[in-house]
Amino acid sequence: MNKKIVMLSTSSLGGMLSVIEGYQRDGVFERWNIEFVSTHFDGTASQKIWVFLKAFAYVFMLLAKGHVALLHCHMAMKGSFVRKLALALLGRCFGIPVILHLHGSETQQFYNSLPEFVKRIVSRQLTAADTVFVLSESWRSFVLEVAPKAQVVVLPNYVELPDLVDKRNAGSKINVLFLGLVGKRKGVYDLLPAFAAAVKMAPQLFLRIGGNGEVEKAKALVDELGLQAHVECLDWVSGTAKNELLRDADIFVLPSYNEGLPVSILEAMSWGLPVITTAVGGIPELIKDQVNGLLISPGDVAALQNRLEQLGGDADCRHRLGMAARESIEKEYSKEVILPILTSVYERYTNAR
Repeated sequence: MNKKIVMLSTSSLGGMLSVIEGYQRDGVFERWNIEFVSTHFDGTASQKIWVFLKAFAYVFMLLAKGHVALLHCHMAMKGSFVRKLALALLGRCFGIPVILHLHGSETQQFYNSLPEFVKRIVSRQLTAADTVFVLSESWRSFVLEVAPKAQVVVLPNYVELPDLVDKRNAGSKINVLFLGLVGKRKGVYDLLPAFAAAVKMAPQLFLRIGGNGEVEKAKALVDELGLQAHVECLDWVSGTAKNELLRDADIFVLPSYNEGLPVSILEAMSWGLPVITTAVGGIPELIKDQVNGLLISPGDVAALQNRLEQLGGDADCRHRLGMAARESIEKEYSKEVILPILTSVYERYTNAR
């Protein structure tokens, strides 16, 4: 019997699901006989509980029948962390290797908020995992700080490389793009006032906000700031619609307060876009200020305004940063670079394919 890898994750929209969809797209599921099991989705509390209980029962059945070679648990913080630890414990009860794959942008803050006895439990579970995947060196340092004996492997997110679009002869309108969860953590309520100020100096700027979350609240702020002619608020976009937005964009912006390694930034860089973002999480390992993007401090509205004006008025700078960004993805964050890391870990726990 050919055993399978069981991959556990939320099926809610976001970066974690994007990573899993990338694995499916690029043949990882087929090569390694992976079955995806959803442990969470966006719904009512009772619906979420029911989805998790079904997932737990199904994984238990697979384990009891001896069908599982490895559990690969994608996890964020809070409820996601608890759900995956429960399934990881279940897997270890059956002697199955377990990978914990940490995605949560606020995992460090979540850990620091826990009571001491809970911190000890979390540390023991990280140590007990056969491998802990993290998105960046900074997250590796954090995990080893709280669980020094954990087997930590840096596995960054990666993206496809689309055909490059030459935008040096673009029109007079400069399209700025934000993609992500609309809310405070991603810096939307800093972006809009900064953009309102920048438009006064650079009226050619036009902002599109694509994402789920507090969309109506963002629209209300757009109206309050008088930005109706310069801002379009979209819902969540994916697939062809997202690619069209990235193709049409001239600048990408993500002024987050907390991040792991955002897929949206990787995607923007792969399209040759100059990125304005914050020096949080794994982002400084990806972007060097004034080299392949622009970094600001989270919450610095004045700096954000300045960077929008800078890029809005300098096509050569946009092109230089965008091409350097694209090169960074090619060299360090493409599937050709990242998937061999995943393969080497899978090979430890399964029959090599």
